[in-house]
Amino acid sequence: MVNFISRFVMSVSGFVATVVLTRTLGQEQYGTYVVALSILAWVAMAGKLGLPRAIQKRVSENTTGNFVLSGAIVQFGLYVIIVVALLLCRPYLNEFIGVDATWFLVAMLGSQLALSLVQKVLEGQHLVHISSLLSPVEWTCRSLVQVLLVLSGFQIVGAFVGYVIGALVAAALGTYFMTIPRTRPTRREFARLKSYAQFSWLSSIKNRTFMSMDTIILAVFVSNSLIAVYEVVWNLASLFAIFGVSISQTLFPEISKISSEEGSRGEIAGLLRVSLAYSGLFIIPGLVGSALVGDVILTIYGPGFETGYYILLVLTFARLLYGYMRQFLNTIDAIDRPDLTFAVNGVFVVTNLVLNVVLTWQFGWYGAAAATTLSSGLGLVLGYYYATQVVDVTVPVAEISKQCFAAVVMAAVVLLGRLVIGNSLPIVIGLVGVGATVYFLVLLGLSEEFRTTVRDNLPFALPSLVSE
Repeated sequence: MVNFISRFVMSVSGFVATVVLTRTLGQEQYGTYVVALSILAWVAMAGKLGLPRAIQKRVSENTTGNFVLSGAIVQFGLYVIIVVALLLCRPYLNEFIGVDATWFLVAMLGSQLALSLVQKVLEGQHLVHISSLLSPVEWTCRSLVQVLLVLSGFQIVGAFVGYVIGALVAAALGTYFMTIPRTRPTRREFARLKSYAQFSWLSSIKNRTFMSMDTIILAVFVSNSLIAVYEVVWNLASLFAIFGVSISQTLFPEISKISSEEGSRGEIAGLLRVSLAYSGLFIIPGLVGSALVGDVILTIYGPGFETGYYILLVLTFARLLYGYMRQFLNTIDAIDRPDLTFAVNGVFVVTNLVLNVVLTWQFGWYGAAAATTLSSGLGLVLGYYYATQVVDVTVPVAEISKQCFAAVVMAAVVLLGRLVIGNSLPIVIGLVGVGATVYFLVLLGLSEEFRTTVRDNLPFALPSLVSE
């Protein structure tokens, strides 16, 4: 719950900042900023090479060794190599982005790698709640600085500077809560990090491919204005997926810890079932709601953004598929079988790249959205297959069906309200709140498991809605 609430706060602050940036910078400059962030994401992936995930895994195990310091040493070495490569490619990067942004990329990369390292160490030390709080701290600081600087006339430079300051503040705060062993790292620590990272590096490529491969390919075929719309739609679709991300991030260190115990397979299977049951809790109604009111909600970002309505539907569905796939692969990784996820990630990356190039070339941004969806569907199938090889998989069909039914009831209420009351933005925002309330009330009435989960996690007593 701490992780989810933190991500929700982060998303709200990011949403507000995005609205200000799109309306202040305009579609063209905001699109340039998005392209720079997409390049940063790929560069950061090259600067990690699966190392943060390996640090998280090794620190979470009940073993001795200074994986914190050894991981930090390797991370700094990778950063230096990437910085040299960026400076050598500076003329080409600046031309592709459209502004002189290489030095900003260097600073943004350093701050992002530092924050990622701190968060993974905290998660490995079973301080997921602390790590989770760093994300809203980062995004809130980033958003505040960006808004202040952009409104003060610094334009896109203010957006870059805000990104760096937000990450550095969050990293500094997280370092305070870290426990750093006083022992000197040995070759054993470096070897164990390598043994995991040599497989997990492809997972980071898979995640980055899903998040921004389409944006990079779109930069070749369409204008920055369309990219701005596409990125806004992508962020909105990602907002619905934050609960599923919170589940996987929270369960990884727990599954990792119990996986070394005898007879733990049944407990792991139970945790996987729970993650599947709640992965779609928000994104299923989010998909239905996007179909009903997405066209109006997109006008918040400014004129012209409503053109991304159909892209929003496709990408939200892609996010739904990817969320379930993530739960399967997260479990496989946590039980120390990154070799299996390596195979899934390899197929996902190649499929996504090929489909993005071909479909974007032929169909523009609709092709990019379709490529993301198709590769997510294939990854889900493969993730399920490999998960069944190492753990007893029980898909909670009944719980997912109840979520779908509750979303249908919500849709009927929202659609009726839109037809009777009207289509103005304030009315639609109100209907979103009404729809969310209806969805959760219906789900509470239908699902005993959901009621139990809510009762177990609320700090106060929940009154009985139906007779037990």
